[in-house]
Amino acid sequence: MSMNRRDFLFTAAALPLAASAHALPGDIPLVPEVDTTKIRPADFPDADLDMPYALIHFAQVANSILLDGPNRGFISLSVWRGLNNCHPYNARIMENILSLAWFYTAPQKWNPYRAHPAVRARLELALEYWCNLQSPDGRFSEYGPQQWNLAATSFAVKFTSEALGLLKNGPPISPAIHLRAIEACRKALHAVLFDPELYRHGRTYSNQYTNIFAGGAAFLALYPDAVLSARLHERFLASSNDLQSPAGYFYEKDGPDLGYTLNTHHENIQMAYNYWRETPLGNLLVEEESRFGEWLSYNALPEPGQNFFVLNRSIESRQRHAIYPYVDTPLADRCLIMRAFATPPKLRAEQIRTARQKLEQEWPRVDPLRVGLFEAYTPYQFLQRAHYNWHPSAAQIDEARKLVRPVSDHSFIEQRKDTREPFVFTYVRRPAYYAAFASAPKTCSEQQRLGLTFVWTPAGGVLLQSQTAGIETAWGTIADSNLPEEATGMAAKYLNGATSVRYPLSGSGHKQVDFMPDRIRIRVERIGDLTERIPVFNPACVVTTVQRTLRTQAESPVPGKFFSVVELRSTGKLEYDIVPSV
Repeated sequence: MSMNRRDFLFTAAALPLAASAHALPGDIPLVPEVDTTKIRPADFPDADLDMPYALIHFAQVANSILLDGPNRGFISLSVWRGLNNCHPYNARIMENILSLAWFYTAPQKWNPYRAHPAVRARLELALEYWCNLQSPDGRFSEYGPQQWNLAATSFAVKFTSEALGLLKNGPPISPAIHLRAIEACRKALHAVLFDPELYRHGRTYSNQYTNIFAGGAAFLALYPDAVLSARLHERFLASSNDLQSPAGYFYEKDGPDLGYTLNTHHENIQMAYNYWRETPLGNLLVEEESRFGEWLSYNALPEPGQNFFVLNRSIESRQRHAIYPYVDTPLADRCLIMRAFATPPKLRAEQIRTARQKLEQEWPRVDPLRVGLFEAYTPYQFLQRAHYNWHPSAAQIDEARKLVRPVSDHSFIEQRKDTREPFVFTYVRRPAYYAAFASAPKTCSEQQRLGLTFVWTPAGGVLLQSQTAGIETAWGTIADSNLPEEATGMAAKYLNGATSVRYPLSGSGHKQVDFMPDRIRIRVERIGDLTERIPVFNPACVVTTVQRTLRTQAESPVPGKFFSVVELRSTGKLEYDIVPSV
C-alpha cells in the first residue's frame, strides 16, 4: 500500500510510542571480542590498513551502550569528544552510531560483525536514544540538557545520513526504529536549513554549517524531498558570500582559521562533492575551493626537507597550528592549486608499506584504546570510506606548485581584504624573502596577533613566525603592558604601494615597517621605554645596535628548528633590520 507525505508524517509522529514498545531481548548478549585467529593481516586490503585498531576495540565500544535505566542506549564509554563532554544530553557522543552501523553492514571478509544480532540490538538502542534527544522542531543539544545548537544538529545530519545510507541496503534493523531515525534526520535537516538563528550562527562558524551540505546531500540522495532540496540549493548558493570571505578563507569566529577549515570544513565539502561531483553544485564547490586554495597558498609554505607546511599562524581565530601536514582532497581532480598541497605519490606508497609492515609484525596487537581522549574512537574513520577519492600524480603536483606565488614569483605585493571585518592581509615577496603582514582596527579573536606575522625563504623555510595567543612569543612592541601593541589591533596605513606600513602606538609615537629588497626594516618611536620582541628561528637575522636579549624557547613550534625570541630594549627610539641572508 502506498503512503502519501501527509500520512507518512502522521505515522512518523507516532513512532516514538511505537519504538518504545519495540521488544528487544530481555537479556541482550555481549558483542563478542573478535577472534583474531580467524583473521590474517593479508585479509586487510590497502584501503583498510587503518581498520585493525577499530576492529579490535569495537566490542568494548559497542558493549558500553547502556541497556537499562533512563539513559538506555547511551554510548557511555568516553572515546569521542573527550571525557569532559561525555554527558547523556550531548548528542555529539552519539555520532558513533555510524561506527555501529558500519560494522553491522560492512561486507569485508575480516569483519565478523556484519548482521550480528548483538550489534543490531545495541545499534537499535543507540538510534532510539538519539531520537529521544531531539527537540520537537528537530534540533539537538551539546553543552547542556535542551541547549539546542547548530553544531549538534548539523553534525547529527552528516553522520546519521551516512549511517542510514549503510542501513538502507544492508542487514535489517527494526522497521519502526529505522523509520523513526529517518524522520529524526529529516527534521534535523529541516531545522538547520530553515531556522534563521542557526544560519546566523553558521555564518560566523562556517565549519558547523557546511556539515549540512554534506549530510543534506547524503540524506536527499537516499530520501528525495523537493522542499528540502530547494532550500539546500538556496543555502549553498548563498554560501559563497555568507560563509567565505572575499579574501578566500572561510569564516571561523568571523576570521581565518586554517585548522577548522582544513579539517572539519574540508571533510564536509569532500563528502558533498561525492554526491554533487557532476552537477552545478559540484562546480560551485570547486570554485569555492579554488578561492580557498589561493588563500592557502599565501599562508602555508613548504618547509625544506620536511613533510609539512609552515603556517602564517598568528592570524588564526580559533585553533592553534604552527604546521600542517599534506592536504589531500578529491576536489583536486579539478581544483588545480590544491594539488600543490597533496601528499606526493612516493610518500603515500611508503606510508602504505609502513602500515602493512607494522600490521604483519604486530598483529593482533594494536594501540590501546585511550579512553577519555577526544578522538580515541572517532566516527570520522567510517564517514567516507566508500566515497569518491582522487590523488594527483607527481607531475601534476609539480605543475601545481607553480601556482603558489610565494614559491614561483620572486617579486609581488598582494593584498587581501575582508568586508565583514576590516582586516587587511598583505603578502610581500622580495628576492630575498617572503613576508606576511596583517592589520585591523581590532581583532576578532583574543588569540589573534597582528602585524608582521610571518617571514619565509625558499631555501631556509620559516624564519619568523608570530605565535597565536603569544605574549612573549608574538611579534610586536611592548609599551604599557606585557602584551604586544599588535595583539588588539592597529590603524595601519599602507604607503608607497604597500611597500611600507605605518601605524600609531598607544599613548604617543608610531611604528613603521619597510619591505626592502634584501631586508625588512622596522622603526619605532615613542616617548619612554620601549621593548620589541621578534620570534625567529635564526636570531642572527635580527640586526640592530640597541641592547638585545636572546630567549631560547624550550619547545619549538616547528620540528627540527630552534625557536628563539630576540628582545630589544631602548628609550624613545628603536630601529632594527630582519636580514634573511644572515
